[in-house]
Amino acid sequence: MAENNQEQVKRNLQDTKQWIRILYMVLFWIVLYFSMVVAGVLIFIQVLFALLTGEDNKNLRQFAADLTRYINQILLFLTYNENRKPFPFATWGELEEQAPIEAEMDIDEHEAFIDVEAKDDKPST
Repeated sequence: MAENNQEQVKRNLQDTKQWIRILYMVLFWIVLYFSMVVAGVLIFIQVLFALLTGEDNKNLRQFAADLTRYINQILLFLTYNENRKPFPFATWGELEEQAPIEAEMDIDEHEAFIDVEAKDDKPST
């Protein structure tokens, strides 16, 4: 039995698909870092807009929404919840149209799921 496990590990280590995915994961981890920096800059600029004009900038808000979807796509890929690579290896927003890989989960009957919907309108205060 242990010999079968050793053979499986040996095959996994020699699998070029795994190593290529790991290289893509390193690339997207770097992209994720820079995306988070951009998100931080967007937050700062939106705060300035809100302080100076009394409301946020609609164009920046839309760009921030696209950026957060992109960050989500990267995280899905990095955590093995999605096999398709995000932009620039796919069309921008392509992964949003298709469901991620579903894994089996043990769900307690008392747990609740919250469905969050994105809105195009400015949130009410």
